[in-house]
Amino acid sequence: MAPPSPHRSSILNLFKAGVPPVDIIKRLGVPSRTVYDSISRFKKLGTFLDRCGRGRKPTVVTPDRIKAVKERIRRNPHRSIRKMAKGMKISSRSMGRIVKDKLKLTCYRVRKAAILSEATTKKRLERSKKLLQRTRNGEHLVTVFSDEKLFTVQAEFNPQNHRVLAETSEEAFANGRTIHQASHPASVMVFGAVCADGKSPLLFVDQESNQ
Repeated sequence: MAPPSPHRSSILNLFKAGVPPVDIIKRLGVPSRTVYDSISRFKKLGTFLDRCGRGRKPTVVTPDRIKAVKERIRRNPHRSIRKMAKGMKISSRSMGRIVKDKLKLTCYRVRKAAILSEATTKKRLERSKKLLQRTRNGEHLVTVFSDEKLFTVQAEFNPQNHRVLAETSEEAFANGRTIHQASHPASVMVFGAVCADGKSPLLFVDQESNQ
């Protein structure tokens, strides 16, 4: 369906001011059919706005399909948009529009979490209370936080996502398809600590010299 004329409001304003349709056509330079249709619609409806429901009706993102997608997600919220689109034989873009725009859902990444036993939960609660008590007494100012990290010269990669684009396997090999790894690569341990008064300089420990 053709979009409404951008001159519709100007046509009606001139018509309300008593300007004849012939003069409106000459003044605005629009087709006569546009002018007479706009005036006729205004006389019937009392407004120049479009009728409710004007325009192309949706054929994919329909209320029934939105309801079906909502029910599928309710039964299994781990369904992917791509698999649901394939199962319902619609495009992934339309499925994404249903999920995000119509159902107002957001895709969250699943995270890992440690399972805490009752004994561990109780122990953590006791430690937390002791830490709060130390904070009230000012003893937290003498707490030292330290950590260490082992760095190696060996390249790390994800075999699932680390790819090389090449025409042949020989070209891929030359461009770094194979990453060589040693059983005991050269490494160094970095240690650091921090407290209320400041921080310690980083300490580098050569792992080979300690073996």
